[in-house]
Amino acid sequence: MDEKELIRLTSEGDENAFRQLFDYYYPRTRVFFSQYTRNIEDARDLAQNIFVKLWTLRNTLPDLISFPAYLYRICRNSAIDYARKHRIMLDIEENFAETDSLDEDYFAREMRSRIESRIAEMPERRRRVITMSRIEGKSNEEIAAEMGITKKTVENHLNAALKELRKLSSCFVFFL
Repeated sequence: MDEKELIRLTSEGDENAFRQLFDYYYPRTRVFFSQYTRNIEDARDLAQNIFVKLWTLRNTLPDLISFPAYLYRICRNSAIDYARKHRIMLDIEENFAETDSLDEDYFAREMRSRIESRIAEMPERRRRVITMSRIEGKSNEEIAAEMGITKKTVENHLNAALKELRKLSSCFVFFL
């Protein structure tokens, strides 16, 4: 089975699909943690905790663009927490500095995907207005003329669309 199918089935509570994800990714996460903990038992515990967390949050998995990037981000944060908790003097932040741009790219792609999805769910007129305004770069007057509506109607559609998108972005940042 491909990864997307395993993730979909896992999100629906399929333990066999989750086991396949675990079997594939657990060794990688354990090795990742062993680089920073220098203790194989702690590395195992951290890796297992990641998968407990993934199982607990399984209903959010289908929304991800990249499961490996998401898993990496969780592992990275856990390694940083471990280092702080155990007062390990690692250059852990320096080790992860080169990946910050990858993380930023991941979050930008994830956010873009969610915005596009939300726009696609909007009523037809609102979707056309936001697309013409923000993607095609047309002025409110041009949109009104092209759609045969008033400038005030265009502004109302834009305000409603932007309000929806602001809610989405504040929720996205809070939960990630």
